Amino acid sequence: MTNAILTLHILAGFLALAMAGTAIGTAKGALWHRRAGNIYVLSMLAVTLTTFALVTISPNLFLFVIGIFSFYLVFTGWRAAMQRDGQPRWPDHLGGLAMAATGLVMMGLGLGGLFGGGGAQPVIVLIFGSIGLTLALSDWRDWAKGPIIGKARIARHLTRMLAGTIATITATAVVNLSFVPQLLVWLGPTALFTPLIFWWNARILRPA
Repeated sequence: MTNAILTLHILAGFLALAMAGTAIGTAKGALWHRRAGNIYVLSMLAVTLTTFALVTISPNLFLFVIGIFSFYLVFTGWRAAMQRDGQPRWPDHLGGLAMAATGLVMMGLGLGGLFGGGGAQPVIVLIFGSIGLTLALSDWRDWAKGPIIGKARIARHLTRMLAGTIATITATAVVNLSFVPQLLVWLGPTALFTPLIFWWNARILRPA
């Protein structure tokens, strides 16, 4: 059973990466961009669910909260694409609540590990927990200001989908690059690709 779930988890991860590349490489709003994006979201859902199944078989709170963090990025990116009126609904608030709670748990785990001399992993958990909590709080702040529409909606969609892709690349690297220092393999993709997100957002949001 465990091997079957793990195989499905790996296949879903590779499909997610392939669809992310397809979505990035096709014209935004075009048929294949939308199809690739939808398959990507479903693949990431499969990755998340299989992560939860694996954690149920072999309890690992770290993997559980990382799974929630990764899917929240993809979920909010997909919702930004679907909600053209820019108005949040109950699934968005429920997702934000789950991410905020997860972020607090991750930060607590990270701080506890730091005081316990846990090496690099507590730093990783603390950083990702801080990012997750910040995302959830910033979502509620942005929604309070009014609908997220126009270029802001497109930028939000792009940012979250690319961030979800970074999370997928990171997970792949962690599994396959065990010889690389843990801190580098976990934070390297984020450090490498985040400037690309800022650059792309600047292009989208610049005045016409």
